[in-house]
Amino acid sequence: MYDKLKSIGWTIIGTGIVLAMIMLTIFFIKGGVWLASKVLPWLQVIMWLVFTLDILIILPLGIFKKTKGASGIALFLSSFVYGLTLWLWGLLLTYMIWGIVPVIIGLFIMGVGVVPIAMLAVAIEGDWAIFWQLILLLVITVGSRALGYYFTRRADELAYQSRFEEVQ
Repeated sequence: MYDKLKSIGWTIIGTGIVLAMIMLTIFFIKGGVWLASKVLPWLQVIMWLVFTLDILIILPLGIFKKTKGASGIALFLSSFVYGLTLWLWGLLLTYMIWGIVPVIIGLFIMGVGVVPIAMLAVAIEGDWAIFWQLILLLVITVGSRALGYYFTRRADELAYQSRFEEVQ
């Protein structure tokens, strides 16, 4: 009899822990969606400022040997602003269109799954303008990161080359 009561007790405790974890996940996601809805408008303004600076100042600095490394670092860092904007937008779109279950699924896909799920959701809804905006922001994110990496790698090669020429 004692073993049965002990077994029932552990089952109740285990069920309670599972339910608590589910509730914490829901509260975390709802809180994240609330925070994203408050932060995203400001982040979009910051993103456009960063994009303008990238186009007008940072990219032209990538032409010159002496500023190529700084330009690469700035582009690499700005890719995080674009990526955060894209991720928060994907989180909000997924939650607003399909609800909390696809958000949970998206978060389990290495955390970034909310973006492709949002793309799928807006495509199925037929909102092609938002779909192409998400694609463009994804291209800008990956492109600025890749170009930043290229510029910094090229700056290192040029620095190594100039030091090698000094030795000879």
